[in-house]
Amino acid sequence: MARPRPTSGQPPDAAGLAFLLSQVGAHSAARFAERLEPLGFKPSHAGILRVIRQSDGLSQQALGERLGMFPSRLVGMIDELEKRGLVERRNSPADRRSYALHLTAAGRDALERIGKVSREHQEAVGAALSESERGQLAGFLRRIAAEQGLTPGVHPGFRTTGGGETT
Repeated sequence: MARPRPTSGQPPDAAGLAFLLSQVGAHSAARFAERLEPLGFKPSHAGILRVIRQSDGLSQQALGERLGMFPSRLVGMIDELEKRGLVERRNSPADRRSYALHLTAAGRDALERIGKVSREHQEAVGAALSESERGQLAGFLRRIAAEQGLTPGVHPGFRTTGGGETT
């Protein structure tokens, strides 16, 4: 019995858009984690440090809300980053009951090293595309992310597992 022929000109096992986005996204997240490992960081560390840099003095509660992280998970990660000398908690001038988070000089240096790895990773992931194609793809993906209600710059893994990936 002959196999039915696809009408679209694609083989019968051709992947759809959602699968391809998932496949490339999972691959990219795993490779980013591998690239950070020699620096002693996980993608969640990179994401937390980046958000603190963007909003110096942000409270732990506000950081947790922005990332969608479970408070108990976030406290443990901030404790770890503080022990490593990358983040410091200061009493909040606005609320004595909370801490304001700040990057230390070592935290800023670490974020520079993470940024270098991130740029190398971005180049590797986009190697098959021209600069113009990369810009187009990024624009399309931003539109999809906005339509899906995703928070710009925040990996949805923070919401589902309490410590997501950022690239």
